[in-house]
This record gives sequence, C-alpha cells and structure tokens, in this order.
Amino acid sequence: MPDLPKSPQNYIETYYRDTLHTNEQREALTEDIDTDICVIGGGLAGLSTAVGLVEKGKQVTLIDANRIGWGASGRNGGYIAKGYAQGYKQLTKMVGLEHTKQLHKLSTHGRSLIKDKIDRYNIDCGPVRKGVLGVSWNNHPKKVQEYIDWMQKDLNAPLEYWSTEQVRDACKTKKYFDGFYSPEDYQFHPLNYVHGLAKAIEDQGGKIYEATKAIKIDDRPDGGYIVNTPQGKIKCNQVVLCCSIYVDDLNKKLKYASFPVYTYVMVTKPIPQDRLDAALNTQYCIFDNRYAQDYYRRLPDGRILWGGRVSINGIPKNLAEIMKRDLLKVYPQLEGVVEPEYAWGGTLCYAPHKMPQIGQLKPGYWFNTCFGGHGLVPTSVGGDVVSSAIVDGDERYKLFEPFSKLNFAGGPLTPYIAQSVYYLWRARDLLISLNK
Repeated sequence: MPDLPKSPQNYIETYYRDTLHTNEQREALTEDIDTDICVIGGGLAGLSTAVGLVEKGKQVTLIDANRIGWGASGRNGGYIAKGYAQGYKQLTKMVGLEHTKQLHKLSTHGRSLIKDKIDRYNIDCGPVRKGVLGVSWNNHPKKVQEYIDWMQKDLNAPLEYWSTEQVRDACKTKKYFDGFYSPEDYQFHPLNYVHGLAKAIEDQGGKIYEATKAIKIDDRPDGGYIVNTPQGKIKCNQVVLCCSIYVDDLNKKLKYASFPVYTYVMVTKPIPQDRLDAALNTQYCIFDNRYAQDYYRRLPDGRILWGGRVSINGIPKNLAEIMKRDLLKVYPQLEGVVEPEYAWGGTLCYAPHKMPQIGQLKPGYWFNTCFGGHGLVPTSVGGDVVSSAIVDGDERYKLFEPFSKLNFAGGPLTPYIAQSVYYLWRARDLLISLNK
C-alpha cells in the first residue's frame, strides 16, 4: 500500500505568517505525472524560475517538501536591494571589473523584474516603499565617499552621500555617522509576494504541489529525468534544483558545496508614534556597515523589524531578549516601549565564496541555489537566467560559472569555521568601536 500524503508542515510563527492576505495550501502529489520541466523547491528561487518558464509557454510542475516560502524566502527582512552577499570590490578581485559589471547589471535587472511582477500580477505585498540607507558605525567619511565614487563611476550605481547630520536626523542615535542612500532599492512583504507568484504560476497553467518531497532523481533511458517522491513519480524532460540548504541527500555535490547558517529576526509590538519618531524617524530600510551588521525597518503598523546575528547553534530560547538588547544598544531612548511580539530564526545556504550557485550538472539537470545573505534580488536573477537558458538558450547564467564548480566546502566542519569567522568579525567591530 503506498504511503499516504503528509500534510505540509505549516509556517512557523512569524509576523509575515500572521499578516498573510491568503494562506492557501496546495495538495500533495498522489500519482505519477508527466511534465516538461520539474522545479524542486518552492522558495523564491524556485518560484522565480517557474514563473519565468510559464511566461515563456513551458509546462511546469513545482514541488516543495513543506509549504511554498516555508524557509528563508518567507522569513527574511523584506529588502529588495541590488548586489550580492559578496561585495563588489571583492568581486572585482575575483573575476575582474568587466565581469563584475555584468553581474551588477543582472542584479539591477533582477530588482526591476520583481517590481514588474508585482505590477503585472497585481500582487498585494506592500507597502512597497523605496529607499535603503546604509549607515556607518565608524567616523570615516573619506572611505564612504570613496566607495560611493567608485560605485558611481565603475558600476553606474546612483548612490547618494549622506552626512552624519542627515543620518542622525533619520536614525536618532550616536552610534551612527555618515552613510549612503540607495533610492532604487525598496521593501515589501516577502511571504505575500511568494503567494502572489504562486498564483501567477497556476493562473498560467503551472502546477504546484506542497508536502511533496523529492527523494531521488533518476535518468530516463529515453532522455530526461524521473523525480521520485513518496506518493508519485514525475516524468520530465528537464529538472531544476532550487532546494537551498534543504537539498539533503537529493544531490550530494550540491549538499557539500555549501553550509548552513542560522540568522535571526525580531518584530516588536506596535510602538507609540511619537516615541518611534524620536528614534527611527524614517520609512527607509536601514543596515549598518559592520562585519556583523544589524538591518531593520519600520513596519506599517508602528512596529520595528530588527534582524541580524548568525550562528550554527540553532535558535536560542531567549532570542527575543537578545534581539531586543541589540535594538536598545542603538536606540536606548526606546527603553520601556519596545517589547518583542515575534522572534524567529531560519537556516541560510552559504558558499565559501558568498555567491549564488547557478548552472547545469549535466544537460537538462539545472541547479539554482545558495542565496544565503544576498537578500531577495539574486533569487530573481537566478530564476530569470535559468528560465531563459532553458527556453531560449540564453547564456547569461554562465556569468556564475566561477562560483558554480561545486567544490567541497568542508563538510561537517564548515559551519564551525563560519562561526569562528563571525566571532572574528564581532571582535573587529568591537576594536573599531573602541577606536572611534
């Protein structure tokens, strides 16, 4: 007797879950089916790939072991900001300036694609607010201006210098000095966007199954692949793995080419507007320039979303209190009015080079993964280049070849190395702070 389909594991308790406009659950796969392309993984990388394929007229089936957006795609800070986890300066050292320019061009295009899809499919994931502000923890204005000049000159990025006075008018704290403003970046509700993309896929004939875990991928004798799940098989011509850190043993090359890192978010209860304005007097997204940075923003109902920290040790029981202390170090004037209502963590997929992994393992067997630390824009990039490669033979995905060799990342020891690096970053931040 075949195994009965399992109910999808529901979303963990987050602000995003509790402010979803629709929480439609999809059925699990319960039979053998045929499709042109099978996308494995219902996060933003998988959904962006699938929507790109159905827009180009392809027959697509997407499966996820849990719910769509169950992992980092539905738990993140909601920033739509260009760039990658690896900084552009370091990228130029790795692949050269011209290659970096092309990667940056993809990033700005990916950011525009997200906004286009919000508009085209009328996705209610707002408010969509423009503006991201990078603030300096250290008083080194010359370095900030040099960085802005380089970004403007070599990458044509429209960054604006903000003086310490401007920064402190928006962020009323003595912790920050000057910074830069990015006017074309923006913010939204990521889990509502996830469900909006899923509806767009289904409206164009795509199929989505939740609670459907891929356990093995077999080659077909006549070409193509068979994706095996506990309740049914998917016969397809091409397959795209977008599993992030949840790839498990489905593909061991992908599994061992990255490592898991936990990161954390807190959302406060609503704060009286006068007290909130006296601390965070802006609607822009904020992030600081420390190695171990904080990132945060005001939410529409008078709350603060506060993110930061990384670990390999799971989610601490006192996470809400830890994140509250981090917030009050920056904004002590909110003492007494800041109370956490939500605090959650999640696992990110990182590679040592801090870039996405996008390419083919063999003809028709694609991977589009490893977006930890990048924000949401590179998932849009990955979906665009992979869907375009499959349908049109577009070769832009090859810009990621230097980062997609799937070299062994260290196995079980790699997270501990990453944790040690993080502690080193925090020590550097402390030393810099002491020498302000």
